[in-house]
Amino acid sequence: MNPIHKTNEWFIENGYTDPMEMIDHSGNLELADAFLNIFVAYNQHNIAEGKVWDTWPEWELCLTSMKDDLHSVDKENDSPELLAEREHWLAVMQFMHDSDTISIEQYTITIKGNFGNTFSFDFALAHQGWGAPGTFAEHKKILDADGLKPKAWMWAPRQYESKSQIGHSLGPFWVCPDHVPIHGGESTIHTSDVTFCIDGMNENYPSNLLSLIQLCIDDRHIWSMQFGSDVYEQVRIEWWEEHWPFGRPEDFNCQYSKEEFSSIKDGWKREANNRIEQGGNQNEEE
Repeated sequence: MNPIHKTNEWFIENGYTDPMEMIDHSGNLELADAFLNIFVAYNQHNIAEGKVWDTWPEWELCLTSMKDDLHSVDKENDSPELLAEREHWLAVMQFMHDSDTISIEQYTITIKGNFGNTFSFDFALAHQGWGAPGTFAEHKKILDADGLKPKAWMWAPRQYESKSQIGHSLGPFWVCPDHVPIHGGESTIHTSDVTFCIDGMNENYPSNLLSLIQLCIDDRHIWSMQFGSDVYEQVRIEWWEEHWPFGRPEDFNCQYSKEEFSSIKDGWKREANNRIEQGGNQNEEE
């Protein structure tokens, strides 16, 4: 299914609301709810008929930080990769619109998992990612201020410090929920704070976003992932405390070759996997 284009006149002629009237063109279209509404406006007919969303917005995406190549449909010149990414955008927007487990308020997307846990993150289109809930509004102010500087293009883009962070309802020092296979009811010495760090799996942002949402709804594998990450972090910290208890020395790069340190990190992974297989609950007496 290749995304198609319909003019505003088509909507009016077929009894639908002109998309121009549904979209606040002078507002902030980077907000998750406003961004979703652009796609809603151009897929009214599909919503009414219960069909797959297939209509790409006419021009409004030019008002957002979506990649320039995706803004407008060009059937003759669009690459297969662009067509696929547009399809993924339509798919994730429809999923967010149709799901009763998802709520959206400005930048923040909140998801109720199948087992009652809640996950939330901020929609960060400008960074092709997501971040800790409640953080992107302030970061966007910084980006906007930077854009007003003389020769703004010369300035390095500001890093989003909370990028890839996902909030969850269990809070810090969490215990793996009982419903999680293998690790249910277990905890680690080193536990995550009120957020997880989950990176995108590939360069296709909408595909990553949909995968993340589905991972949160599943409410099982996400905990196994974080449990394993915490065990690895525990092993890493133990190594540093044993070998460099007073901190990383200035000449650290002279202490090990790249191959040696790579081998050390492989050892961390092996030890973490060993602990996970044993239940992930190895204490200091062991």
